[in-house]
Amino acid sequence: MSMLPEFPTLAKAPITEALIDIQVQLPSDVNIDTLRDIQRRLAPRFPKMDQRMSVAAQFKIGDEGAELVSQPPHPDGFLLSSETEPLRLQARLDGFTIHRLSPYTKWATFSADAKQLWELYKETANPTKVTRLAVRYINRLELPHHRDLTDFILTVPEIAPKLPQNLADYLMRLVIPNELGSIAVVTQSTVPRGPAPSTYPIVFDIDVFRIVQLAPDDPEIWSIMEELRSYKNMIFFGSLTPTFLETFR
Repeated sequence: MSMLPEFPTLAKAPITEALIDIQVQLPSDVNIDTLRDIQRRLAPRFPKMDQRMSVAAQFKIGDEGAELVSQPPHPDGFLLSSETEPLRLQARLDGFTIHRLSPYTKWATFSADAKQLWELYKETANPTKVTRLAVRYINRLELPHHRDLTDFILTVPEIAPKLPQNLADYLMRLVIPNELGSIAVVTQSTVPRGPAPSTYPIVFDIDVFRIVQLAPDDPEIWSIMEELRSYKNMIFFGSLTPTFLETFR
């Protein structure tokens, strides 16, 4: 792996949630009961379990037109959590996700937790192949009200010159591939404010993923995760003005 660029650590990073996600193919004999063993083994650490439900639907076109055909909801995994630890774990029939809630500490700690829990998922579910890797960071940016967005964010919606220039709310989604084959889905959206808001809050969501075909034990999984995290950092630091970034140091 080539040397990855260095980025500064922010003491007051605006991260509300970070995720590491690994999607897999499982053997045909692995089912929801197989995944229950993960919950049993992790019960002392994650005593709360919520069942995930999956819903599938498709359009069928026949002589009488289009018809929506849906299947009833069925369980596809579990969400494990604890009231005393800011971690969440999804164990699913299509993969594994670890969530780190605020306060976020540092990547080394987060990725170490992910590696440890991934080993347990592998041991229990016995995946045959890893098909997708992803790193996602959700940030909340508090901007002063009645200020130009470009004072803080470098990629913003641009209103046609002949239209009113006041922007009450917005939702913007960008899909940005890089030369390594990773794809970043960058979403900016405003969130509801009170009747007399003093700030203009924006969710800045960076989801970076790569489609792969890897063995579950391949160390390249974590090398790619490091690259995805570096790409996420490039987007975050490259999207905010230097003055705004200083407020997070």
